[in-house]
Amino acid sequence: MPQLPNFSRCALCLGALFLALALAACQDSTSSQDQAQNQEDQTQALKIGAVLRLSKGASDGLPARHGIEIAVQEINSQGGIDGRPLEVVYYDSKDDATTAVNAVQKLISVDEVEAIIGPMMSGNVLAAAPLCQRNNVVLLTPTGTSPRISEAGSYTFRLCSRIDDQARALVQEALSRVGADPTVTILYSNEPYGKGSKELFTRYLAEQDITPATVESFQRGDKDFQAQLTKIKQLNPDILFVPGYLQETAPLISQARQMGINALSVGVFGDMAPKYIELAGKAAEGHLIAGEYNKHKDTEHNQDFVNAYEALLADQPKAPENIMFAALTYDAVHLLRQSFSTGATTGSAIQSFLDELEAFDGITGTLSFDANGDVQKGGVYLFEVQNGTYRKL
Repeated sequence: MPQLPNFSRCALCLGALFLALALAACQDSTSSQDQAQNQEDQTQALKIGAVLRLSKGASDGLPARHGIEIAVQEINSQGGIDGRPLEVVYYDSKDDATTAVNAVQKLISVDEVEAIIGPMMSGNVLAAAPLCQRNNVVLLTPTGTSPRISEAGSYTFRLCSRIDDQARALVQEALSRVGADPTVTILYSNEPYGKGSKELFTRYLAEQDITPATVESFQRGDKDFQAQLTKIKQLNPDILFVPGYLQETAPLISQARQMGINALSVGVFGDMAPKYIELAGKAAEGHLIAGEYNKHKDTEHNQDFVNAYEALLADQPKAPENIMFAALTYDAVHLLRQSFSTGATTGSAIQSFLDELEAFDGITGTLSFDANGDVQKGGVYLFEVQNGTYRKL
């Protein structure tokens, strides 16, 4: 084979050298880009979603948002999570299942979150849960009480007790306070929440061989309950169950006391709000309900939260808010913070973290979750109105 001239060999050598330099430059450039991307990822905000009732039904949605804000401020003021700030994207469910589902869809497809706090109403939770299940996104409802949520999927978790567990505990506590063969009456709100609660109270009373002497109803928006209460007064009841919403149950109890009905009054989850005591006044005393948070719990963590909540509302003169909803969402944020701190930031990793959680020391209790995503915290909390405030039994 003929040899290449010297100048040709030199040209080839130079070409190889330039090619090597070019490849090295490309590798350096790619490495620099990767490093820059890694640095950006390490400082980029961790996003979560929140679907709350912020317009219609805002009496629970606004305090729920305030609880989230307090937790996020705490986390970010301490440097975030491994240097990454926590960011929340809010949507208003408007107490409508279709709106809630659309909000969840946006959070998943547009905002690309891996975990969502909310929705608040059971119907909205049940409508949104299949979407989260298909997309491996965790759904943490602070207030969905329906038993059906237990079967909504492995990515759905709840921070409150089930309504059937609440009703059973309330029946047991109420019966323990009265004598044998009590006269029991029920006056319920004629809508899904009130009717469902009435049916549960009736079921657990039947387990004790007790049949209500009368079961009466009222409509949302009613202000005069004289007709139903007149029937009830004639029975001289020992217990009066009043499942419904506080806008009606508070004036109902006030009218009952004015008519001389001194029966033990038993309400439901929604009555645990300062607004109930404000509307019912002295008639609220002794009212028995189920709740999820003890404001008077004597721990430094809890009192710090209460102080932060009251400071947040100090410049907002309006009707008192229900701190219970704020406490539930506050715990939800800190649960996610703990998950993120372990490196579990994807939906599947967060789900595994919550499934395997043994004990989380929250302000609403020491929390874990069973196989259905239902919170476990040592049973249902019962409260009684005493001296104008809710006291845990």
